[in-house]
Amino acid sequence: MKLKNTIRFKITFLFLIFITQSVFAQPKHKKTDDQLITDYLHKGYDYQVNKQPDLAVIEYDKVLKLDSTNPTAYYNTALIYANSKQTLKAIAICDKALQLCTEDLADFYRTKANCYSDLHQFEESLPLFHKALLLEGSEADDNTYYNLGYSYFKLQKWESAIVYLNKYLERGDEKSGSVSDALFFLATCYSESGDDNKAIQYFDQAIAKSPHYSYYYNKAETLMNLNKKDEALKVINQALVNYPDKADLYFKKSQIYTSLKQTEKAKTELKHGYEIDSTNTNILLDMGVIYKHDNQIDMAITMYKKCIELKDNLSGAYGNLALIYGDIELKRDSALYYFQKALSVDNKNPINYYNMGNYYREEKKYDLALEMYAKAIELKPLLSAAYTNTAIIYEDKKDLKKAIDFALKALDIEPDDYYANSYLASLYFDSTDYENTILYTTKALRLSANPNIDHLLLYKRGVSRQIVGDYKNALHDYLDIVKRYSEEEKKEHADVYSNIGYCYMEDDQLQASLKYFQEAVNYKPEIDQLIGLFTVQYLLNDKAGSDKTVSKAKKVEPKLKQGYKGIEQLEKDGYFYTKKHKDILQKILN
Repeated sequence: MKLKNTIRFKITFLFLIFITQSVFAQPKHKKTDDQLITDYLHKGYDYQVNKQPDLAVIEYDKVLKLDSTNPTAYYNTALIYANSKQTLKAIAICDKALQLCTEDLADFYRTKANCYSDLHQFEESLPLFHKALLLEGSEADDNTYYNLGYSYFKLQKWESAIVYLNKYLERGDEKSGSVSDALFFLATCYSESGDDNKAIQYFDQAIAKSPHYSYYYNKAETLMNLNKKDEALKVINQALVNYPDKADLYFKKSQIYTSLKQTEKAKTELKHGYEIDSTNTNILLDMGVIYKHDNQIDMAITMYKKCIELKDNLSGAYGNLALIYGDIELKRDSALYYFQKALSVDNKNPINYYNMGNYYREEKKYDLALEMYAKAIELKPLLSAAYTNTAIIYEDKKDLKKAIDFALKALDIEPDDYYANSYLASLYFDSTDYENTILYTTKALRLSANPNIDHLLLYKRGVSRQIVGDYKNALHDYLDIVKRYSEEEKKEHADVYSNIGYCYMEDDQLQASLKYFQEAVNYKPEIDQLIGLFTVQYLLNDKAGSDKTVSKAKKVEPKLKQGYKGIEQLEKDGYFYTKKHKDILQKILN
């Protein structure tokens, strides 16, 4: 059985435990042929003990022909069918007993519940276990509590599983042999509920009772959740002392090394696991990931297709194949096919919907992509990437309001994510909300590994500060950018120099302003740089220089031939001028 994608544990469902009730009990309904019934029961029991179940069933059938309400005959017949995996027959016998018998009904509810559990129909088993408990009261069979806990566990109803597993443990029946498993399931429930520290305590207790390899495996998994990677590695190494040939342990060790960024060690452990068990599909999947990372695409495809042949981990294998084919232009149709196959085998996995959403987004099939992302979010509300990619689609559709709404939801989930903050800042910048641009660029820059060279964010914050009138801080941003520019970058980004010039001009530092406008014009004599230059020349009473630059500006931008009206037209085109600057331009151009 598996508890997430990678966790293993023993199948220890207590299906056969209820054979312990006495099959020698004298029939409780006395009839004229009571002795004959007793003889048949004895013979049936002997056949059962000697592993001749078919002959035992014949004897119990004889009993039921004489007494159609005999609970012992029904019970043992049901048990024979259950043990031989004739589960539906066992359920039918229990139903008949529940219809005709007046005694031992709890046993039949419990047996029927176990049959449904054996069919993995845990929802159907739960009410039957509860009926058995209700009928038995304080005399309830210990294992009913265990099986109830296990059923809730399989349904991932962790809180209820914890309640019944604890009740089983409180009864202290060490003879059942399932205490260690109950501790293990309990530990896993706490881990799934987010209480990893408590989970570790129960894993330790389970290991102390019975050091099964899966107990070590899940303990290591939980330590990883706690970011105690070195401790997790020690636990796996301890397990390998006792279980040196367990491929799963090498798989987990590989995962730990991967998380420690020790890639070569991770590869070595994974390959060791593969040598032990080349049919372990978790190992095959990770082998595929390694081969893809090393650009050995054919080998990666081989690993994934091997999973498909083994008919295990199909969702992961199909999904990873789809991702490979999605990167190959001529195989895009194959990518869609494998995405659909991944969904067909696991339509409860949000990542399958998310990946298909990415595929449709790249194909610009936005409505289908949005549908996929919505489904991914429905299944996993904390999948921040699905919100972000939804925002990107709305941005492409020019619906910045919706884009911002979804970007904010992504940020709510991961408030300290650099990309989420920088992306939201860009959306606010494009929607001309400069106060929020400043807020989120500042957050992003604080989260950036190297904020001083994050030129684009600094530029957007500088522009936003400049527009809202915070010229001193805008200057800090621009100066941080240009001092790291190469000569080529200076030519490419002459607008940053002109923005510095505008900030100095607004702060009446005219000589500094002149210096930067001259540099901007030397790098790229475009209209914004030229307007700034002739303005500051005018303010410095350099009429000849200003007139010369105005003449040059009119050649670059014919709208200026209309005088100040040309400035108004430029503003409609997206250029920004302060009121103070426009008053000066009106004097120069009229």
